[in-house]
Amino acid sequence: MIESLSDSTIYMAYYTVAHLIQGGDMYGQSVGPLGLKPSDFNDSVWEFIFKKGAYPAGCTVPEASLLQLRQEFEYWYPLDLRTSGKDLIRNHLTMSLYNHQAVWEDPKYLPRGFFCNGWVLVDGAKMSKSEGNFLTIRQCIDKYGVDATRLALADSGDSLDDSNFD
Repeated sequence: MIESLSDSTIYMAYYTVAHLIQGGDMYGQSVGPLGLKPSDFNDSVWEFIFKKGAYPAGCTVPEASLLQLRQEFEYWYPLDLRTSGKDLIRNHLTMSLYNHQAVWEDPKYLPRGFFCNGWVLVDGAKMSKSEGNFLTIRQCIDKYGVDATRLALADSGDSLDDSNFD
């Protein structure tokens, strides 16, 4: 069984091989350089790639391709730094440690570092799509100017303090 936060705490492992599977198409609509399709993947294939499992019996993917995916994962993992907002410390970031340990067991695969920052506020309220006060960087520049946008974004990244577009 996969806990509901697993996808948001170990998906970085997939990013290490996505370019070979999807060829840079973030929507997965294109076939990547290895010519693989979603149907080529199952739990045994992922075990081979991410956990040095045995080559899966009856696998349709050439072993050389799976070894290339494994090599990419081993080169790029563990992640050096996981960054997130302060509101995700108790769920996503804590679950990231739990899930990495549960999936890989070997501590060498644990994230090497975490960094948390404050929120970006709009008129004193946390920026949120559900609140309707979400702004893209382009919208911030158009509304507040490039210098104010740079200052607010730079001010929001050094600590748990919040920056405010006001």
